[in-house]
Amino acid sequence: MNDNILKRVKTKIAISNMQEEDRVMKKSKSNIARKIGIAACIAMSVTGVAFATTKIIKKFGENSSDGVQIAVDNEYYKEINTEYKESDGISVSIESFLIDDNNFNMNFKIKTNNENIKLNEGSIDIYDLKVVNEKNETVFVTRELETKEKQEMYKTEEEARKNYDGYEGAYSANHTQINDNEIIYHLTATGNNEEFPVSKKLKVKFSKIRKIYWKNGKEKNMMYIGDWNYELDVPSEMAKSNIKQYKLVSISDKNYKLESAKVSNTAFKIYLSNCKGIAWNDKECVETSDGKKFYPAHRSDGDGLISFNEAGEVTYYNTFNLTNYDATDKLKVHLFKENGEEVIVELEQIK
Repeated sequence: MNDNILKRVKTKIAISNMQEEDRVMKKSKSNIARKIGIAACIAMSVTGVAFATTKIIKKFGENSSDGVQIAVDNEYYKEINTEYKESDGISVSIESFLIDDNNFNMNFKIKTNNENIKLNEGSIDIYDLKVVNEKNETVFVTRELETKEKQEMYKTEEEARKNYDGYEGAYSANHTQINDNEIIYHLTATGNNEEFPVSKKLKVKFSKIRKIYWKNGKEKNMMYIGDWNYELDVPSEMAKSNIKQYKLVSISDKNYKLESAKVSNTAFKIYLSNCKGIAWNDKECVETSDGKKFYPAHRSDGDGLISFNEAGEVTYYNTFNLTNYDATDKLKVHLFKENGEEVIVELEQIK
């Protein structure tokens, strides 16, 4: 098997693996109190790490965005509470989920009646989770399972890259302790550039649950093996795209080019090119026509990136917590350059 596949995917695994309880991937973009992340196609590729500061208890865990919580507050999620399925002393039920073009969130209830299994020690990780829809399109797959499938299915990295139907977005997982023998495991996945496929059914399957803990100063792993699989109906309001597209009205720096701007039930995303000098700033936001301001999600490298290519051309994308529930026909995006100069992007919804 070609080692390049393993090396490339191991890089992704290093981003997403949990080694402590409640470890999450988060990107911080402040020039003052947080780190700045800039990815360069030649010279650098950096993502920052930070932790949630909000005190709000979120339905899908601390790393789900405020935009996702707005959707939850508007009842855009599904409570299901499937029957528990038990293997190797571990019982799992899917409690709830949410999916739209930009976000996929799922809560699992994990419990045990085995006194020798301590769910309150260390962290729990669903190791080889895969979710596909009724068309067998991949909605989500963990990096660990992706590595295994690529090694088994393809001989070269190029072959795997062309043919493997994986999940290229960022994701994280953490859990909420119910008691010593029960937790709620929160999966948070963001679609990045690729939107989640429109799905009428979700087929959820995994066979390994990993417990990570520390003993005598060393990290230890324990794997529980079984066959957990579920088939879920997606509510009609989630089984369709809810994206609304926006077009450019004006931009204060004429050199900057709008590639796309769109809002869904969980997020607003904007993409710009040729935006030399742009930088992260605490004041960047998207403003509705009634004066409400919505700020970046700041969860992970999946939420935003400033990058440049070999020619030095700078691209920018970011995810804001504006959703369809608050979006207006006209929007104003406030961005900033390294020197503090404000760049205003005025947008109008495409009808």
